[in-house]
Amino acid sequence: MDTYHLKELRNRHEVIRYFDGYMSERFDELTEKKLRRPLIKTQLLELRDGPEEIPSPKNLLLTELLRRHNVWTKQLDETMFLLHDEAEGEIGFLEVLRPRILAVYSPLPSDRFNRWVRRLVFSHPDLDYVWLSGLTFNVLWELVTRLSRPHRFTRIVFTHDSIFEIDQPEMELDEKDQEFEELAEDQNEESEIIERRATSFRLVDRVGVLQEKLKELQEIYSPMYAISQLRFPSPVGKGGHDFYDNGRVTNRSESFRDHRSHLLFVVRIYEKLLKLTEQHAWYGIQESVDVPGGFRRLVGAPVTIHFQEPLTQEVFDHWIKATFERRRNKFRLWGHPIRLGPTKVHVYGVDRHLWQPLFLELTTQGLVAILPRGTCGNTVHRLVTNVQRYLDPGATAFIGDIHYTSMIKKSTEEIPYEPHKD
Repeated sequence: MDTYHLKELRNRHEVIRYFDGYMSERFDELTEKKLRRPLIKTQLLELRDGPEEIPSPKNLLLTELLRRHNVWTKQLDETMFLLHDEAEGEIGFLEVLRPRILAVYSPLPSDRFNRWVRRLVFSHPDLDYVWLSGLTFNVLWELVTRLSRPHRFTRIVFTHDSIFEIDQPEMELDEKDQEFEELAEDQNEESEIIERRATSFRLVDRVGVLQEKLKELQEIYSPMYAISQLRFPSPVGKGGHDFYDNGRVTNRSESFRDHRSHLLFVVRIYEKLLKLTEQHAWYGIQESVDVPGGFRRLVGAPVTIHFQEPLTQEVFDHWIKATFERRRNKFRLWGHPIRLGPTKVHVYGVDRHLWQPLFLELTTQGLVAILPRGTCGNTVHRLVTNVQRYLDPGATAFIGDIHYTSMIKKSTEEIPYEPHKD
């Protein structure tokens, strides 16, 4: 798609007005099932931690990071930039939504935009996706049922693919991202037969109907806990906003303003969850100033993920090999596994996002992670997301004795829902 006109937009007001008009046209085409140009897509990314405000040094860090990968920026205001890639041309616009969260808005086709984002994330440790696990989506779904009228339609996508049931080639693990924009697979006679557990389907129905049936269905079939995409119905018109587990968001409404408002709503929840995760999980030594003479005490709690169904020996071995013997892997981890038994592995490793240390104990029953102070809380959310998607959809997680789900629910408290806000 030719996006030369994007560089003519001079300020935030013009960007929002242009995208509003663009999406109004696309929505009419969606209604007629004759989409002529791509929808507006947003990619939410996490930038390494910084000060609470968004000062110019933070922007300099961001622009320098992008420049290293041949992405040039034109600053429109304090937090919004036009992005130009030497190979792809005009990508779209980047906005710093929160000190740690970036949004890239783009009208590029999905395949080109997703490849561009993937190259950017995997080429720099300062960046990572915003990870929304199935456990997180289940809490967000509760919000959808409270914020939307029962007669409104929504869409929920469930994805679980036991890729570790067979020893797959490296390229398949590293590069084959799952795309659910159309949820279509080639079913011709030449398709390869791979025998492993795989679930990928969508439910499209009224909010009230799904609210009544979903929990019952999840109890019957555990892959339905692995929600990978959820639509927030737009309160200002038809359609809605599709949030994906890797932070991609597709605008299927007629309003860009409403799209951005939903981004801010979910991002504020995620930001609060990040802070709570780090507050409870970070290990370190704390000096007490309340007692005369003072003393030191150990603070922090382990992150524990319990599998609903124990892994087989074969799956466990393939998981360890794929994660720690391959440079690029789904979990974005690096380390040397130490075998403590056939079904128990200890890893002194690092998270490739920020290259922070990480201590792991992996078994067929689950895993325990120790996060030293300074490790990004996003590490936990990526772990939970990928465990549900590739190992056990019914897995549960705790930080110390705090249930991960209760921490997500706490993160939703006092977050205002303000649709259609600039």
